[in-house]
Amino acid sequence: MIGCILTGHGSFATGLGGALEMIAGQQENFETVCFLEEKPLETFSEDIRDAMSSLRQKCSGVIVFSDLLGGTPFRTAMIEAQAFEDVEVIAGVNLPILLESMVLRYGSESLIDFIASALEAGKTGLVHAQLPQESETQTFDEEEGI
Repeated sequence: MIGCILTGHGSFATGLGGALEMIAGQQENFETVCFLEEKPLETFSEDIRDAMSSLRQKCSGVIVFSDLLGGTPFRTAMIEAQAFEDVEVIAGVNLPILLESMVLRYGSESLIDFIASALEAGKTGLVHAQLPQESETQTFDEEEGI
């Protein structure tokens, strides 16, 4: 199993983690680490490192999902990941990538294959949804509903 860490600015990680739990239930080997304005950077770095170390002992690898490429949570995760084998970092996390990852991580042995599949799910989850426009010739029977 691949362990997962979710991090980001403010309460991003706990918010997105809460949405994940609402849809998919509580996840094992899944941790959130928030970068809070009132928390010193050194403490945040320690929290990320501790989460990596803890999950690395239990899992075949660890993925860190970060909110923003180049942001402090991302940069800190990249720096801390260098101390571990089989720890990778993904930036730009969204709910579709998390949901798919929670399923994929049970059967994945290769972090690279896992990342490729997870990234595809994240991209597929981004859509521009539009309702069809009602044409002038289109009529609806009110008894049938929408």
